[in-house]
Parts: sequence; C-alpha cells; structure tokens
Amino acid sequence: MLKRRRRLPLFLRAELALLLLVAAPALAGTRQIKMTIKVPPELHLLGTEKIFIGPVMVEPRPEQAATRDEITTARELEQYIRSLLRRETRLNLLPPRDDLRPPTNDISQLAGMKDFWSQLASETGADYTVSASIDVDVLDRTGYRTEQYVSPEDGKTYFRQVLVEDTGFNLDVLLMVFNREGERVLERQITDFQPRPERKLNEFKDMFDELYNVENRLVGIFVPRTVPARRYLYTD
Repeated sequence: MLKRRRRLPLFLRAELALLLLVAAPALAGTRQIKMTIKVPPELHLLGTEKIFIGPVMVEPRPEQAATRDEITTARELEQYIRSLLRRETRLNLLPPRDDLRPPTNDISQLAGMKDFWSQLASETGADYTVSASIDVDVLDRTGYRTEQYVSPEDGKTYFRQVLVEDTGFNLDVLLMVFNREGERVLERQITDFQPRPERKLNEFKDMFDELYNVENRLVGIFVPRTVPARRYLYTD
C-alpha cells in the first residue's frame, strides 16, 4: 500500500514561496561581457562628397599675435585632418589652397560670414568645407590636487592630497563644417592631452600622434565608427 505524501500547510507554502522570491536576486549571478557598438556618423553623407579643408587657424588670444610654433601647430592639424580622412573615409579631398586668406583670424567672427563660405565652396567645387581652430597650452607643472576617495575600511568618504605632474600639450580644437550655401551644419569642440617628456616640450611637430579622443571624434563626424562597451548578463 502506497503512503500518501504529506503536504505542507497552506500558510507554510506561502512563506516558502516568498522566501524564494526574495532570495532569487541574491542567488542570481552577473557576468560582464565586452562588445562593440556601431555608432552612425554625425553627418549623413553618401561617402563620395568633395571636401575642402581650410582654413585651419590658431585660436586668437587678446592682444597677442600667433607665434611661429602656434602657426606650425595649425599646419600640423590641417595635415592631420587630411591624412585621417584619406585613411578612414572614401571622401574626395580637394587640394589645399596656398592663397587662401580669410577676412579675419577670429574663427567666431568668420563662422558667421555666410558669403565667405559659399564663395569658397563655389571656387573649390566643395560639397562641404571643414574648418578648424586650435588652442594649445604647454603644461609643465607639478603640484598637489585634492581628490575624494571612499575608505574600504569604514566606507566613509575622505579627502586627500595627490601629487600631479602635467607635462605635455593640452589641445582644444574647434571644428566646423559648412555646406555649399555657406551654412554651418556642424560644430564640435574636441579636447585632448598629449603627454610629452620635459625635454620635448619645445617640439611642436607630431603632437597629434596617438590622440584617440581627437581621432575618434573626427572620424565619427563623417563615417560610422565602433566604440567599445561593457554589458552585464544576469545568470542563474
């Protein structure tokens, strides 16, 4: 004769179900995965447009003319943008113009001169004109900075002094894109830091090597790009 299995009372079964429901998140685990996400370009292009690059200027400083090093930096930036777009895109890059003389060296004023940009596009045959200005700060300083941290012992937040050494170039690039009609269709501020040993602080060439932020932002304007991302999977 088979014995009947004894069933728990209804109130005990309800309590057991509640305990399992509460414990489920604690029992579940997480697993981190690395993946790449495709980001569409900021400009909607066919990919074969004619692009003219220029003028690329130095960010003006009050009552101070651009130095030779700053002019060299602007030329380096123009060559950098040109080589980057040639390598990463299929855009038709138009040749530079040595006779290009903008009516002002103030990029903020020049940006509003619609006639200048439309005439430049007409003369060069460009579908889009890419212009930029750059501001470079030479950093060679050592000091202490206050930062906060959470103590692993008591979980409280404290402040501490940290020694900081900045040696290199702090780059601030303002990039703008104009269409055939001279309208500004895009404006982006891009900043980055190029570390340099102290003995090379006077060398303004090749300062755009290995600048991930500048390269990634510039390429992302014209073509799709992939960016790394982390996601979490919840497992049993």
